[in-house]
Amino acid sequence: MSLLTVVQKTCRLLSLPVPTEVVASTDVQVQQLYELANEEGNELAGSYDWQVMRKQHTFVTAATPAQATAVPADWDRFCANTFFNRSQQRSVIGPITPQQWQAIQAQPQLNRVFLAFIERDGQFLITPTPAAGETIAYEYVTKDWVYSDDTIPVARSDYEADTDTSYLDEKIIILGLRWRFLKSKGLEYSEDYRTYMSERQQRQARDGGNGMITTTGDGAYLLSPNMPVGSFPGP
Repeated sequence: MSLLTVVQKTCRLLSLPVPTEVVASTDVQVQQLYELANEEGNELAGSYDWQVMRKQHTFVTAATPAQATAVPADWDRFCANTFFNRSQQRSVIGPITPQQWQAIQAQPQLNRVFLAFIERDGQFLITPTPAAGETIAYEYVTKDWVYSDDTIPVARSDYEADTDTSYLDEKIIILGLRWRFLKSKGLEYSEDYRTYMSERQQRQARDGGNGMITTTGDGAYLLSPNMPVGSFPGP
């Protein structure tokens, strides 16, 4: 569903004139809907780690604290506890706090087993200084929630053309656009807002599936050795 379709559906729901274009429209009300659509998309993208916006990034360490290739251009935020040094088969701790970073720097630089990282002044810093050539991988959430309809789609952080499509659930965007428009006009929007939040929470609860929860203590743990269930095999 494109930006044009999203705005057209919203206009039908609100009994407004249905436009034939959005981005290039000179209609003040259509332009308002355009800006509100971007407002809704950005708020929705930042509110939750939607699986469709999660990506994996790997980089190879340089023998220096600052790692120039550690953060991709479309990065918005890290997924917590996903950092692993694949070369050493160990987790990477972080992001640590400024206090923790300074405490580590004040201590003798012994042969620490685990690396830790922090962001500062636009840089991704690792302590202790890693060896060159180690592969670190993690998951992150992209800032781009829209893609173009080009032969090779271009990811974007805002709607820029009528034919742009959102990675996010556009039913939620339409519901969000509806209550935001009513609010902007000083009209009653509380019921529309409740409908929007209910739908959004349901989609979040189902997004990406859920892990298994067990109270029996017999749940499978993926990092455990792959052993047969039952007695340990013997002679």
